[in-house]
Amino acid sequence: MAKVNAQCDRIGVSSKWPSRETIIKKIRKLEESWQRMPRSSMQIDIDSISDYVTRADALPEREIPNKVNATKNTAESLAGVQLRTILATAHLDDAWLDKLAKWARYYEIGVRQSFFWSYWFDNILTPSRSNRNWRNFDLKTCAEMLGVLSILGWKDAVIYQGYLAHAALNNTYQLKLQYESEHRRAQAFMLRLFASWVGDADHAWPAYAYDEPIYEALLQHWRTPDPAALVPCLLAACDRHTHQAGRDTLTKFYDFSTEWDLGRVPVEILLLFRLREWEGLANPLLDHPLMAAPYHQLPAPQPVPPLDELMQGVVKRANEDWPGVYEEVLSLASLKASATQKGRI
Repeated sequence: MAKVNAQCDRIGVSSKWPSRETIIKKIRKLEESWQRMPRSSMQIDIDSISDYVTRADALPEREIPNKVNATKNTAESLAGVQLRTILATAHLDDAWLDKLAKWARYYEIGVRQSFFWSYWFDNILTPSRSNRNWRNFDLKTCAEMLGVLSILGWKDAVIYQGYLAHAALNNTYQLKLQYESEHRRAQAFMLRLFASWVGDADHAWPAYAYDEPIYEALLQHWRTPDPAALVPCLLAACDRHTHQAGRDTLTKFYDFSTEWDLGRVPVEILLLFRLREWEGLANPLLDHPLMAAPYHQLPAPQPVPPLDELMQGVVKRANEDWPGVYEEVLSLASLKASATQKGRI
């Protein structure tokens, strides 16, 4: 590992790394501005999901009636905000894991709706494909949710999420600008790490996904039995994370951007730790401010809560609209078949 660790030079913690207090202050300020609105942002999203469940979204008086039974990704975007907020404030909330589990279930249903919409657009609305890929799949969040699900210790969910992400990639569902121009290397690393773990997922990534020496070293040696041997590269990865926490501009993009992003949450490190745990390998303790409690070690695996009534309604409608098709397209077997470079759904 000595030669490998030479690829992992420390760059130190960024002087511009936002503090937890700064992030929380920005989040609270935006939440307060929403509370002054007639309906909160969360309530608007909940109402939108309810309209889908009750089919009110298809009423003729709607601005754009859902006449084609399109699935909706509202639960995905709603859960993404809630999950990031919970993670940013976890050090202040003893119940953060319970809340994380609740909203992770919303995300799981929402990301399925998003994936099926891409499939529907390409294979049902335009069966000849005609180069009309919808390309509306949020790959950045999808990769980050691997880390969130691994924090919860939901092994089956991590497996499903990783294959779904690779199926989206290999079917060209991902957002074009996000994938081709923003170059989110930490997220690419997380998906490549998943592929290394399962062994049969694959994707031909653009060159940027391979140009970070720290990640290349970790991908090569993440299964090493000696946890101490990984420490130099893991600390270098923590340093890199702090330098990748910032606001995007028109020309510069950060892996962890905006107030709701994961600038102080080591999702890529915790994913690696959980995969090592599932491989029966010990993990090191890292002396780095990014790994401050509650992220200094993996929590015990959390129970998976049942879907609430609203999410059950989403699943029920989707299966009524697309009997057999919805379940088949989103089955793990179908996703696995499309998670290699050889095939598409």
